[in-house]
Amino acid sequence: MGSLKIPPMVRRTVRFIYALSAIVLVICIVLQVFIAGSALFANTGNWKIHADFVSYFEFIPLGMFLLSFIGKITGKRRWISLGMYLLIVIQYMTIHVFSDMGSIIALHPVVALLLFWGGIHLVKNSYHWLSVE
Repeated sequence: MGSLKIPPMVRRTVRFIYALSAIVLVICIVLQVFIAGSALFANTGNWKIHADFVSYFEFIPLGMFLLSFIGKITGKRRWISLGMYLLIVIQYMTIHVFSDMGSIIALHPVVALLLFWGGIHLVKNSYHWLSVE
């Protein structure tokens, strides 16, 4: 059984979308941390914005993972995008499942750092796909 042939133009387009998605994801993560800081240090009313904002970008890494198959994106880029989605799930769990468990909830900002690092890694390793040849 042979593998599906993906035309080069489709592969280039998918990789472009993947790289653009990585940039959007990092921007959203930075905004999410900014909103949390604003809620903590300036206006507690921003906690609702912080809680709601994630719904705008939570599925970007899952989409990137799926795009990796069409764009023949292998290795770390594929698996880090899936890991990023799982980290977002863990973010939800630290708040909704482990909120009564003291130290475990303290993982919430640590996981945010991991999300930022993973996003930067994806941008750095896919940025070259944004150039139009």
